[in-house]
Amino acid sequence: MLNICNFFIRKLKYLLLYFLCFNFSYSSEILDYVENTKLYENTYWAKLLHFRDGISEIDSDNFFISKDGKKDLKKELFETIQSLQNGQNNVLCRFPLRVEWLKQNIPSLEKTIVNYSCEELDKYISILDAKYVTMVFPTAHINSPASMYGHTFLRLSSNNQTPLISNAINYAAVTNETNGFLFAYKGLFGHYEGRYSILPYYEKIKEYNNLEQRDIWEYDLDLNQEEINRLVLHTFELKDSYSDYFFFKENCSYNILWLLEIARPSLDLVSNFDFKTVPLDSIKILQNYDLIKNTNFRYSSMGKMKHILNEKIENKEYLKEFVNEDEPLNESLSTKDKISYLDFKISYLQYQRANNKYEKNEYLKKYLQLLKQRSSFKEVSNYEIETPFDPLYSHDSARISFFYDSNESFELSAKPVYNDIYDISDGYLQGAFIDFFELNLKKQKDKDLKLDRFTLLKIKSLAPRDMFFKPISWGIDLGYEHFKEENDYLKIKPEIGLSFGQNKEYIYTMLSSNIYYKANEQLASIGTNIGFVTNRFKDFKIGLNYSYDKYNKNFENKQFEGFITYKLNRNASLNLRYLNDNLYEKQDILKVGVSYYF
Repeated sequence: MLNICNFFIRKLKYLLLYFLCFNFSYSSEILDYVENTKLYENTYWAKLLHFRDGISEIDSDNFFISKDGKKDLKKELFETIQSLQNGQNNVLCRFPLRVEWLKQNIPSLEKTIVNYSCEELDKYISILDAKYVTMVFPTAHINSPASMYGHTFLRLSSNNQTPLISNAINYAAVTNETNGFLFAYKGLFGHYEGRYSILPYYEKIKEYNNLEQRDIWEYDLDLNQEEINRLVLHTFELKDSYSDYFFFKENCSYNILWLLEIARPSLDLVSNFDFKTVPLDSIKILQNYDLIKNTNFRYSSMGKMKHILNEKIENKEYLKEFVNEDEPLNESLSTKDKISYLDFKISYLQYQRANNKYEKNEYLKKYLQLLKQRSSFKEVSNYEIETPFDPLYSHDSARISFFYDSNESFELSAKPVYNDIYDISDGYLQGAFIDFFELNLKKQKDKDLKLDRFTLLKIKSLAPRDMFFKPISWGIDLGYEHFKEENDYLKIKPEIGLSFGQNKEYIYTMLSSNIYYKANEQLASIGTNIGFVTNRFKDFKIGLNYSYDKYNKNFENKQFEGFITYKLNRNASLNLRYLNDNLYEKQDILKVGVSYYF
């Protein structure tokens, strides 16, 4: 019996030794193959690790096998292979796309991998069941600076006919910050973790379409099933990792583009964004690669209410009374009018709940009563709401302009983003203007070229009011400029006021204060301005503005300005301005200029 046991022990040792030698032989062969082919220099391996400019843009350690993986593609590749062969670090289940790619590029690797089941991964793939991918663009939020550029995320669908039960892949900063200035500061300098998440699409619709009242554009992408599978696997690899979130560049749109590069290796998307990533620009890049095969517009509940109010309701006073009182509908109304009144009241009640006017229980009681009333009419609502200008065909976000004026002066200005009151607003949120880092140089007759103005931040939010919706218009202008006998000042100009009209035509009136500061002098004013803007005419934008300011140094300034902007093509416009300013000797100035967007 002892001899039999010894025999089996010797056999087991031989088998173990054979296995180790066999495995070592394969391991050595694989590592030699990788070294000879320099597989770690493959561009797709760099993409899988989100490598750019010699370093990964993923900042959490759990995304790497090697402790030097964030900076060293070679070490990460070799240690990934060794972990697969040793069955360590759960690499097979944590990084399924990496493993799949390594199998495809190292012929003998699969024979040496320690295999095991990946139940979480299998469940993830099954739940997503992704067959279609859509880029989703919620438009800008007029009274939220953090959302004035819009947002992008992906929708994964198993059936194009039922998009609301799809899933959304979102990238966003993780924060509970409620202080707007602190949020802006931390967002600008990368103090938040940016993470990918999977959410039901109907939750995103609720958030953007209904709560924030933002229209949504959906762009179906031309990806095949193999590419979609890559995207899904890579999203799984990223689900527990994070990157430092930067508001201007490494933001939602930038990091969504990484997913598309992984899906289709031939794409080169993120390298187009060095200084800033604007959602609109990130969508246009997809068009350059013929990735967009279909476009759909989903109007917000605010858009629906505005349409009913302006196009379907004649007796607005009765509507106001009906909305604010729990009374039955006037029986003298036609069925069509009754449906319009009820549809408006239901949407308006949801709007009030989103703005915390009603507690949950009271809201649900009113909501169910209205739904019961509406269900008594079998007709389906069919509002032919006009589809606005497709943002795909709007001007790009950066601009350079050249002007010549009647004082024989030349001006050159440049800005990286975004859209101001002089720019054609096609595809942009009407009444919302935001600029960062605009530089304006001026060459006057017989004088040297000089810095005339630098705008650090300029926001103007002109949100029209009506009998139901009463937003406050506001603005802020921070920067540096020449003012009053060409002295140099730091400037801050806050303003607040009211706007009236509709999307393409509105007037506004604002109270404002110009505050100029330099070492030996401080100027401050209290003033007002009133203006008018219309986009009603095709390819034209027209505006008028009159302002009055009374300063603390016993002088005042009255200024009138009129302008016309004409769109030459998508990325070029002609601008004519007339300015009458009583602060300087020459009051009347006529300026003509051309702008190019890129």
